[in-house]
Amino acid sequence: MRFTPVSPDRLVTDLADWIECLPQRRPRVVVDGFDETGAAWLADALSEVLGSRGRPVVRVSTRWWWRAASLRLEYGREDLDMLLGGWLDTAALRREVLDPLADDGTGVYLDRLRDPDSDRSIRKDRHRALAGTVLIVDSPFAATWDVQGDARVHLQVAVSTVARKLPDGRQWWVEAYRRYLDEDRPVESADVVIAYDHPSSPAVAWPTPR
Repeated sequence: MRFTPVSPDRLVTDLADWIECLPQRRPRVVVDGFDETGAAWLADALSEVLGSRGRPVVRVSTRWWWRAASLRLEYGREDLDMLLGGWLDTAALRREVLDPLADDGTGVYLDRLRDPDSDRSIRKDRHRALAGTVLIVDSPFAATWDVQGDARVHLQVAVSTVARKLPDGRQWWVEAYRRYLDEDRPVESADVVIAYDHPSSPAVAWPTPR
């Protein structure tokens, strides 16, 4: 895999260009990484740039799509198997977001399901996507999903970086991340890989020569 150094601004611009060249009329793009290592920031920046170009954008974070605490914590608060395969309500995400925003979908979607802090369902009206809408989702462990979007951008960061960035209460996620890299091999299945240990000096590996 060949990485090309870029500036942070150039990275966002190039990613937005790449998204606009995807063949789908409503491309669904997943940024695979942690909030603390820059996934949410990058997804927000992409949304802003695409919006400035006149593309409608739906911005979703999977922390609003966790299953109820009674389900995701069924085997304890630090169960790695559940974190990797049972915290995210992928069925609801598929039903309410990914399927509706596919090219052949209804276009009627929800952007949030459950408040991760209060553990309460959010009563929100559904929205209707405009023509040409781009879906940008940020999520850790995205390669474990049993449903995927149209393209996935993986933020490649070292285990030590994750350990340094995560708060004390989520240090147990570090071992889950180690397992994720070993077992799911997200680098191999991603469409774009970004070396992101240092967000101020990223490097990117594109799916085709640019």
